[in-house]
Amino acid sequence: MDELPLLLADGVAALPDPLGVGTFLHFEADATASRHVFAVGAGVGITRFVAQHRYEPFWMTVATGERLGAVPVETQFLLAELDNGRFALFVPLIDFLLRCSLQGDGADGLQLVAETGDPAARQESATGLFVAVGDDPYSLISGAAMAVSKYLGTTRLRFEKPLPAFCDDFGWCTWDAFYQDVSHDKVIEGLESWKAAGITPRFLILDDGWQSVSEDTTGEKRLIGFCANEKFPGDLYTTVSMAKNDFGVETFLVWHAFNGYWGGVVAEAFPGCNAVSIARESSEGIKSHAPNVDNYFGNIVGVVPPDEVYRFFHDYHRYLRSQGVDGVKVDSQASLETVVRGLGVGGRVPAMRSYREALEGSVAVHFEGRLINCMSCANEMLFQAPASNLTRTSTDFWPDKPESHGLHLWVNAHVSAWWGQFVHPDWDMFQSGHPMGLYHAAGRAVSGSPIYVSDKPGTHDVSVLRRLVTPEGRVFRCASPGVPTRDCLFADVTKDAVLLKIVNVSGGAAHLLGVFNARHSETGTEPITGAVTLADAPSLADEAVAVYAHLARELRVLRGADRWEITLAQLRCEVFTLLPLSGYGVTPIGLGNYFNAPGAIVEVAVSEDGKTHDITLSTSGEFVAHCESAPVSVEVSGDPAPFDYDADAKTLRVAVDSAWFGTVRVVLA
Repeated sequence: MDELPLLLADGVAALPDPLGVGTFLHFEADATASRHVFAVGAGVGITRFVAQHRYEPFWMTVATGERLGAVPVETQFLLAELDNGRFALFVPLIDFLLRCSLQGDGADGLQLVAETGDPAARQESATGLFVAVGDDPYSLISGAAMAVSKYLGTTRLRFEKPLPAFCDDFGWCTWDAFYQDVSHDKVIEGLESWKAAGITPRFLILDDGWQSVSEDTTGEKRLIGFCANEKFPGDLYTTVSMAKNDFGVETFLVWHAFNGYWGGVVAEAFPGCNAVSIARESSEGIKSHAPNVDNYFGNIVGVVPPDEVYRFFHDYHRYLRSQGVDGVKVDSQASLETVVRGLGVGGRVPAMRSYREALEGSVAVHFEGRLINCMSCANEMLFQAPASNLTRTSTDFWPDKPESHGLHLWVNAHVSAWWGQFVHPDWDMFQSGHPMGLYHAAGRAVSGSPIYVSDKPGTHDVSVLRRLVTPEGRVFRCASPGVPTRDCLFADVTKDAVLLKIVNVSGGAAHLLGVFNARHSETGTEPITGAVTLADAPSLADEAVAVYAHLARELRVLRGADRWEITLAQLRCEVFTLLPLSGYGVTPIGLGNYFNAPGAIVEVAVSEDGKTHDITLSTSGEFVAHCESAPVSVEVSGDPAPFDYDADAKTLRVAVDSAWFGTVRVVLA
């Protein structure tokens, strides 16, 4: 066991980790209570940290600092750099009735807050914190996730759970397009606009605005039935059928809230569910960040009790399935913690477990697991999602908040690094025609997230979308979550003169690297200069690597400590593909018109003499390769093809027409 980076407070017991990755810390109080604040101890050798903390019940953000005493309230993951060059992580856990989070003590130490959310639910002790130390932050994170998952026994890791197939399709969501004014006619308008643009969304999310709701006397809007409102004549069936039969939509998802609607349900409308009205009461930690959060959607909620919610979800989803709906986006999940007082189930952790089991069970039966979890960034949910995978990892794309765009990518990348071990991150929709459309497109390309937009009709930027979406309506998606590179891991890239770099893997040996200036000021900020190096993709450090800059359309070879310097103005970006030189004279980058160029490569075959290279592609575009010498000939699907070769940059380009894409054959002398 590594030495802990803490001088433990009195009474804190260190327990062994069966996997040998770290240490579990156990805390005892003098008496049972619904909320405890335990002293953890003072930090030892910690030089700086990065924390993921909630600022509302629903979402996390990122903070950096130098002293543990400055760790924000409601921290759910903490990574620290030590003065010996090593790293330490701190993970607050759930334990029976208690849910734990971290906060600084104002000096050099940490505190663990353990709470149930219900004064009647009380517990005296908790094994509430996991601590581990290692030489590499990324392997430390993956090892810690395995240790925590095994210890808790309440969840599974991301790679142990299936991902809905629609994640590899391009999608459209109605939210930013229409907000709550969405209707059947507006869905038609939107799909007609996509058809005119020549792009087919293969999945569609009908977001908030379709449900039948009423406004309570206390101001909350509550669900009054499963059927669609008057803006959808013929219920949902007419809209779903139109989207599928007339516009090529394959997967139709609809939005609903965890509690039915933002204000819950009208009890009389669902007599078998025994709904009760409960006033929202967020935790002290959440209210320290957002004092008015309990009034965001109205203070009183019509809550289906946990022992009735299984029936509620099954009735709801059975009805949606009868309308042709294929899956659900379930929002406002973390609001459950605010309405558990008096339910008699033991508080927020058991309530979330019951709701999650009911939701995941119903989605498995009715929708084959097609579920997007949303507004659910509380650790009692993220540690209790054994079947579902896809989860939003940040607040929304905000079209009218220019300061939010760099922050959006930074938060998603950091949350993906840890919580992406447990769930597959969804980085949210964006708008292609927005001034920041290309920036967000680059972020989604390296994210591993599903790629979907919320374009208003007639506002599509096809040039942006064609960097992500094939003519067939599919996307090339990295299979794992994109994460920050080592050199920006502890920087506040929204304030410091440090480029945000997000790395991911595409296919086998290829890496994608998104580079972003994440700073914003109304008066502008100075450009930032940084560098692409092989340290950004450590598995390639001993290789000679072909590096392709997609927006600059430039190809270089990096070796060892070589640097490719790049200067980016405020909220500008570049995407690089990195691929080891093949050793056979041709290294295929892929289709360079896509940010994820290697994603278009289906297979590469090289003849025994190393002179003939067959690269099978899944769609059309501009094929790009590093080629040691000019080819003798190039063919596409058996026909001779013109090509361009730059001898200085050793770059081969071949236009692969949409009518005859297939296999590119490159023959060397």
